[in-house]
Amino acid sequence: MLRYYIFLSLAILLEIVGAGFMKLSKGFTEPGATIVVIAAYSLALTFYVLLTNRHGLGIINALWAGVGTVIVSAGGIILFQESVSLFKITGILFIVAGVLGLNLPKQRRHTRKVVY
Repeated sequence: MLRYYIFLSLAILLEIVGAGFMKLSKGFTEPGATIVVIAAYSLALTFYVLLTNRHGLGIINALWAGVGTVIVSAGGIILFQESVSLFKITGILFIVAGVLGLNLPKQRRHTRKVVY
């Protein structure tokens, strides 16, 4: 299970690095940044594929996309002075709530047998 979280964290981290350098590549006109984008996304995809071999595709994809989106959005606001609005913050909070909801421990359903 530890390996799962390490691979997932690496996939997310590499996706975030790739997204940040994509902005810095200025439409792939900066060779150094472009190489980082290609390498980061290639490695992120490698970890993603390794994860899907043993774990559910839906949960992995949701976590990768959700956590990556939140961090990239925050990074865009902080590092690149991208605009902030109530709608953007609300959307990010909904993503966080969704990611947390996906990771809540499964609860047993208590059912009663009804006798008529």
